[in-house]
Amino acid sequence: MSPLSPQVKSVEAFQRDLEPTIITARNELVTAENFLAYKNNYSIAAYMEDGKTLYSFHSRMFFFTELDTDLIRDTYNKHLLPLGFELSEKRWTSNGVELVNFLWINEEYHAVVSSTTRLGEESATRYYTMGNPTDGSTSDPTQMIDQPGRIPDWFDPNLPPA
Repeated sequence: MSPLSPQVKSVEAFQRDLEPTIITARNELVTAENFLAYKNNYSIAAYMEDGKTLYSFHSRMFFFTELDTDLIRDTYNKHLLPLGFELSEKRWTSNGVELVNFLWINEEYHAVVSSTTRLGEESATRYYTMGNPTDGSTSDPTQMIDQPGRIPDWFDPNLPPA
């Protein structure tokens, strides 16, 4: 993904246009019943590249017990493919454990949705963007737009991260 492509959508547009659907798909997969742990928090970082301020959005990573990779792929596909995401799939074995990684990539928004399953153990999912400009629609592009469901109703913010 080229961070300085003129057609790249803003970090605000990502939150308005794509994130609600990503959240819906993620919340279909990660539930109170299958949630294991989490890592990191939601953030938007600003950085300079070639004299321009760009932004990267990072979601919390959720670990959960769903091991049906067909269900994970089909759920995200149903929601993300109509929005212009393309799926990349990789399978490999590490220390005798089979891993399956799905990446849904949307070039226009420099957005990635990732899901990795360690078969027989757990799955993890997160989403992020890299190299997005601001469109000036908010006074501070590093402040997230309020997004229903971003933090699921069942999630306890007092839980320590994994």
